[in-house]
Amino acid sequence: MNSVYLGLISGTSADGVDACAVSFDEHHQPQQHGALTLAYDPELRQTIFTVQERNMSLHELGQLDTRIGEHFASAAIQLMRTLSIDSASIVAIGSHGQTLLHRPDCSYPYSLQLGNPSLIAERTQTTTVAHFRQKDIAAGGQGAPLVPAFHHAWLGHLHNTALLNLGGIANLSLWDQASPPTLEGFDSGPANSLIDAWCSRHLQQAYDNDGQWARRGQIDTALLARLLKHEYFHQRPPKSTHIDQFSIQWLDEVLASAARVNPQDVAATLVELTAVSVQQALQQSSVTVERVIACGGGCRNSLMMERIARRLGEVKLEVCDSYGISADWVEAVAFAWLAQQTLGKRIGNVPSVTGARHGCILGGIFYP
Repeated sequence: MNSVYLGLISGTSADGVDACAVSFDEHHQPQQHGALTLAYDPELRQTIFTVQERNMSLHELGQLDTRIGEHFASAAIQLMRTLSIDSASIVAIGSHGQTLLHRPDCSYPYSLQLGNPSLIAERTQTTTVAHFRQKDIAAGGQGAPLVPAFHHAWLGHLHNTALLNLGGIANLSLWDQASPPTLEGFDSGPANSLIDAWCSRHLQQAYDNDGQWARRGQIDTALLARLLKHEYFHQRPPKSTHIDQFSIQWLDEVLASAARVNPQDVAATLVELTAVSVQQALQQSSVTVERVIACGGGCRNSLMMERIARRLGEVKLEVCDSYGISADWVEAVAFAWLAQQTLGKRIGNVPSVTGARHGCILGGIFYP
């Protein structure tokens, strides 16, 4: 294996750290060598979710940064051992970290990711690139989404295409066949995070396996209409969001004004919310697409995929597995690619996506 990079990320679902080993050819096409997920223990996962619900002391926040950093490092080390490779075989690690808060539109904009990169570099003895969002925000951008640059580098030969990531939050990368192409990207709204939280409350399960529980419910059109009043859905791109804007507390506030509802009906309605918000996002874009290629955990929810396909109409919906990367690892591969961009002193953001004033070399480099 030559010029191997590791990508590390824990998304908004905060179920664990995805780690992927990958190399890239001169055309940015990835070759995946192996991947794994190192799950968070339930207590750590709950701590991450409750940070937004209460004021955490600086001492607690510092400890959490170290604890998450240790977990990221452990995921990288475990993958290296699984593949029988050492740090000398790895060019660099690209670590997104664990997002706690994302506030690009406040008076003093910021995006907060935990997972101490100095600790990752030390534990793995590997150069680590991290804190990717901050430079884009400094240049006036949203700091997210950052993966459209990789999506287009990977699949840009497919014209009039959208790549849909169904993580905790759903986001889209879209491009046309112009030369140079129009490239857009933004978060469309909630995907797995809100459904997972509802499922955890009522089933004491981390997620609704294949959408089986929601499938037994009925879509509540009145509830759906109230959910769609959230101001985010009416903002024009560039825009980005985070799970704290679409939290279980927000859902409770909407439900408080409703008649008594069946939990399964709410679950079915939340799936439909994802589908409708994806449809609306495509309508907001100036790019007309012929196909949508999906990735992320939501691809494994057949109900969600069916509802999105229904909303897309004649636009073809595919899963990215047939394009060289498993749907489960696209985001981790993207941050490995962004690490390569940074070390090569190449631009990693897309100003038309994030709203930044100019292209930027992203991230800080942390040496072992």
